[in-house]
Amino acid sequence: MQSALDQFKISIGRVRDLIALYNSLQAQSTQILDLSDLLRASLVLAVSALDYYIHEVVTLGMLEIYRGQRPEPNPSRNQSQSSFSRFKVSLGNARQERSMALGITSWLEDQIRQNYGDTFLQSSHNISSLIPVLSTLINNKLNDISWLEDEIRVYLGYKSFQHPDKISEAIRLISGKELWNEISQRVARSPRDIKQNLASIVDRRNKIAHEADIDPTYNIGDRWPINPNSVISSVDFIENIVENIHVIL
Repeated sequence: MQSALDQFKISIGRVRDLIALYNSLQAQSTQILDLSDLLRASLVLAVSALDYYIHEVVTLGMLEIYRGQRPEPNPSRNQSQSSFSRFKVSLGNARQERSMALGITSWLEDQIRQNYGDTFLQSSHNISSLIPVLSTLINNKLNDISWLEDEIRVYLGYKSFQHPDKISEAIRLISGKELWNEISQRVARSPRDIKQNLASIVDRRNKIAHEADIDPTYNIGDRWPINPNSVISSVDFIENIVENIHVIL
């Protein structure tokens, strides 16, 4: 799941570059030139980087669980199964896997022919020499779970993971830990304080993305004020949250 964090770092680096561009231009221009939209874009991109990280780390984590490389989370209270076990897949993909299992003989024959050639298939072999061949082919098939990755990405693609409650809901697919309590212990702030801070950042992002950051109490075209210090603070907070989530996972 390291690639999810690596991509987040690249994305948040772009955000910091945009803030640096604002500071550089601001130092060289007069107040007549309004550069504040660079800050608004930075805030939107920072929240987007968080959203993408959650999508990616959950997808990769679910694939690891399916492969047996990561333990399945324990069921939450009042649930007999974990969120991972309750994840739904389409019958179409499940049917394809079942069809392969039912036709295992012809499938193995095709795979041996493709990987080892007709000569190998027509030669005589003892069981001990065939076991490694069959084991390799079956393991390769079991590890080919692109169909499941597609299912997960389609399902998660309709969801937004920015609000604290939505983030913890997503993380429950791959971990049974109480996310905000765990982060609280690491950053020495209460879970409520952390969630309120993040929610306020997301709320401001939504004003920019969905309301053009317009302040309706003033004149037409007036926007809510924004300053580089508040944006940098928000970016630092988001980066700290993501880094702690990754450690916890």
